[in-house]
Amino acid sequence: MRLLLIVNLFISTSVYAYTQQSFVEQLLSTHEFFEKEMINLKIKKLEMEGDQANYGNWSWDIGAEIGHIHKDKQKYDYTSGTDYSRDTHQQVRKISSDLSKKFFSNGSELTLSFDRSLPVKGEQMHDKNGYQKDKNTTEYLTDTSISWTLPLLKNKAGIVDQKTYDLAVLDYEDEKLILKESQEDFIEDKVFEFIDWVGFKWQIDTVNKAVNKLESIRQKMAIDQLTDAKVLVRFIDKKKRLLLSLQSKLKAQTGLLLASDQSIDFLKDMPELPAIFYVDLVDDIERYCRSNIRDLQRIDLELQKNGRYIETYQNAQLADFDFTISAAKDNNKGNYTSYSKSSETNVEAKLVFSYPLSGDISNQVYLDKYRFKRRQIELKYENKLKDVVSAIYKLDTDIKQGLIQLKLAEQQIQQNKINNELNLYYAGQGDVRFAIIEQEDYQQIQLEKNEILIELYKNKLKYNSLLDRLLPHS
Repeated sequence: MRLLLIVNLFISTSVYAYTQQSFVEQLLSTHEFFEKEMINLKIKKLEMEGDQANYGNWSWDIGAEIGHIHKDKQKYDYTSGTDYSRDTHQQVRKISSDLSKKFFSNGSELTLSFDRSLPVKGEQMHDKNGYQKDKNTTEYLTDTSISWTLPLLKNKAGIVDQKTYDLAVLDYEDEKLILKESQEDFIEDKVFEFIDWVGFKWQIDTVNKAVNKLESIRQKMAIDQLTDAKVLVRFIDKKKRLLLSLQSKLKAQTGLLLASDQSIDFLKDMPELPAIFYVDLVDDIERYCRSNIRDLQRIDLELQKNGRYIETYQNAQLADFDFTISAAKDNNKGNYTSYSKSSETNVEAKLVFSYPLSGDISNQVYLDKYRFKRRQIELKYENKLKDVVSAIYKLDTDIKQGLIQLKLAEQQIQQNKINNELNLYYAGQGDVRFAIIEQEDYQQIQLEKNEILIELYKNKLKYNSLLDRLLPHS
């Protein structure tokens, strides 16, 4: 960066000056506008963290079942001539629990299951000889299983399932840029008010000095009983009317500053700009913009989000190909009239492949859509880059021209012999009108210099705003 500076020989900085930086820092720390924007950012962060927690959270389901089953079955055996009927009453009592978790690092899923049931069955048997007997059976059934599934093609590394979280992360980053952009736009508007206040104050100081100088001349002319004093009085009155107009503008501008920051003490900590004007001009503007301009960074986030959609729909076209390893154990224990007990353990490892030969038309439509959209966003980025670079180049030129004009004004002020015509008039060799014109020209140069310097500060503000470097430590 090129550091351009010019020493201001006219404007002095107060010991207790309230600087532009102090003004900005005060606004950032206290103004309610930023509190509202910060809440939006916190909401986005909460949503992002919620998406991540929801993805990898343990899911625990518990179920219970209570019921009664009644069966009435008639059967006739004509070969043996034996007939019987069976009446069955069954109570159902069951509890189940399922626990599952997805792992963010690889998209795999772990599932644990436990079932416990206590069915009580009562049967009434009949044959040709009449009623036989009741059979009551109680069984304790316990089933336990665990399985782990890892996607190898579709949803590999959780690319499909994790899309919501990844987009939430990009949305959060975008919200941070929006917050900074809102802060900077607000700061730019308020600092313009700050610069205008200082500009009015400088103009008032300049006109005040001119009035005081003319008043001292008028007093001397009155002492010397010079008749031309009336001409000077009319000119002083004109300057005082200008002074009143500037003071009115300053009062209105003071109200604007106090509306932004009520802590400003205009008697103790008067707003001021540095006595030395300086600005950092960027050498490689395009390169700087690609790395630092928030509007371009936001468009880049659009590209990343669009790319995440493309990545998801590309992966969704692949076949389901999962590796699963599981283990299950079933225990069955009976009592009363059924004395039995069994236990079965299964361990299984398998690869499951599935692919729809007709394809997924909807998925292909979305994939094509986001591929076209990518080019739109790329064009949007390049157009925005051209606009920003062009605006920065223009301000770069305006600032350089302003510095040249400021230097010329300073040289004119130093070279101007302010009291030449006045001394001739006192010596009886000149005209009071020429002395007044001399004072007017000198004041006009001072006012023009003030206007040039104020315009330089405003262009610097616009320049830094375009470069997104108004905020402290941004």
